[in-house]
Amino acid sequence: MNSFRITKTLPTLFLILFSLLWLMVAIPSKSARADDDPVTGSFSTDILSQYIFRGVANSDSAVLEPSFTATWEGFSANVWGNFDTSRDSSNPLMPMGNEEGNSKWSETDFTVSYTKELCKNFSVLIGNVYYGLQYPMGYGPFLNEDEDELFGGVSYNFPWFTVAFTTYGEVMHTADEYFELDLSKAIPLPMLDCVCKGTTLNLGTSFGYLILNHDTNTLSPNGNTGSFSAFDTCLLDAAVTFPVNKWLSVSPKIGLWLPLTSQASQYLEANSLDGKSTHVYGGLNLTATF
Repeated sequence: MNSFRITKTLPTLFLILFSLLWLMVAIPSKSARADDDPVTGSFSTDILSQYIFRGVANSDSAVLEPSFTATWEGFSANVWGNFDTSRDSSNPLMPMGNEEGNSKWSETDFTVSYTKELCKNFSVLIGNVYYGLQYPMGYGPFLNEDEDELFGGVSYNFPWFTVAFTTYGEVMHTADEYFELDLSKAIPLPMLDCVCKGTTLNLGTSFGYLILNHDTNTLSPNGNTGSFSAFDTCLLDAAVTFPVNKWLSVSPKIGLWLPLTSQASQYLEANSLDGKSTHVYGGLNLTATF
């Protein structure tokens, strides 16, 4: 990760972010709390068949993705990473060179956020995520450069499902904006209580709209370049969470990424290491809370 870019950019971003967070904290909650919330933490690891980010395959092999999160009264801080077990590419536009076949730590992300329930079932979210990237990740002229996104959104818990809308804006290079609509539902599975009490089935789907602001982005497998603005991807995913005990849970999961338009399909093929626009992935999550 480029320490000069971090030193130069992050102080301004965090100043803006925490100024907004302070204003949100100043809004009184609908009901006062009798006691302060304790600091909680969790450590999790995903073991997945592939690393897919917004429909783009950032690996062509299995990955390990450890994550640590600390939360306190709506504030959250997270460190997340991706370890690629074999740096392979089936995409002629993205050759791996001397990295071909080697394992590598390919990404480290730092996220801070604040969530507040303004009224019953309705919450707002604001945050910042810094992406520490390794080749060949990134957009257009910023390939292999770190990126930084500010994000904000709202969510509402209906009796049947939860809906959330989040916007992301890259601010280090003004490279892209991403708009995401999420629907999710947690379904208790009491029939499995004899095996593991509290087992739940978690279903989700999301839809994304992507804007790439620069005209040097690779948009198709034949190497055409330009800016991009279109409905991008749809994700369908499912996981079954088995609480082993109070602190540990195990979740097998599966997901399917689909392009929403022909334009998106071309873009995904050109920027995925496996050269594909549709991706099925699966794996296992282990989470410990404390």
